[in-house]
Amino acid sequence: MPLYIVLALIAAVAYSIGSLFNKQALAGGGGQVRITAITAWAPALVLFPSFFLYTNPMPLHQWHQPLLASLCFSSGISFFILALRTGDLTIVAPISGTKPIMNALLVSVLLGVDVPRSTWIAGGLTLAALTVLRTPNRSTHHSFVRTAAVTLMAVFSFALCDTCFQHWAADWGVMRFGALTFGIASIAALGLIPFFNTPWKQLSRTVRTHTLVGAVFCAIPAFCMAYALGTFGHAPEINVVYSSRALISILTVRFLGRWIGSAEQHISRAVLTRRIIGTAILTAAVILVIFGSTS
Repeated sequence: MPLYIVLALIAAVAYSIGSLFNKQALAGGGGQVRITAITAWAPALVLFPSFFLYTNPMPLHQWHQPLLASLCFSSGISFFILALRTGDLTIVAPISGTKPIMNALLVSVLLGVDVPRSTWIAGGLTLAALTVLRTPNRSTHHSFVRTAAVTLMAVFSFALCDTCFQHWAADWGVMRFGALTFGIASIAALGLIPFFNTPWKQLSRTVRTHTLVGAVFCAIPAFCMAYALGTFGHAPEINVVYSSRALISILTVRFLGRWIGSAEQHISRAVLTRRIIGTAILTAAVILVIFGSTS
């Protein structure tokens, strides 16, 4: 199996586990602001060494490029953590997996790239999938509409960040641009410290553990995806494998949720079945977009 496929699969699994631990940290009182800040710091720490991998000079006169990418990334994190706090991971993760569809539409609008018919078909499949995913969950009582709306705002922000990478990263070096983007976001997140709801030492040991484990696992996808795409290319194959995080997240909640005390693992079999079907439709839409754009 090629290394870039392995890296994409590791990223998908790490995303699922990290999101579950973040959600539990939020449920235990870790605080949305704190989790948002730590989620911004973790990728910056992982990618910081790559800043020194390049010897060519940086186009510092284009300083606004990593700044804008960082703003989009920070917005995406904020909306994503909010979605985790107010909704089910088995809904947030599948909807998050639609990012390639949003990427295709934004690249068309902002960069003037033609959108193939397959992308519009995928958009229709996405609407169908959201209809299937809209299922009540008596154990959590979360609003599907609110969860879907906030998650789509996160997807839009992350897709804008990806568009910045696609359009500007080559001049900086992909990994270095990533280090700058995440580094700026992490510095900005320092300003959130005064708004943490509870001092770290006053949090329970369980919440502290969930917070740190979630941060570690959420940093892994940033490194794996940046390294895989920047080193090997093969963007279609990598993104298809990474989109498996939608299904992996559902399985993670089902089998790992009981171990860390997640209430979401108690969803009924009927709801779980509908969410798996909706996830499968979304995955088909993502595959259609990715390979339709390369044909």
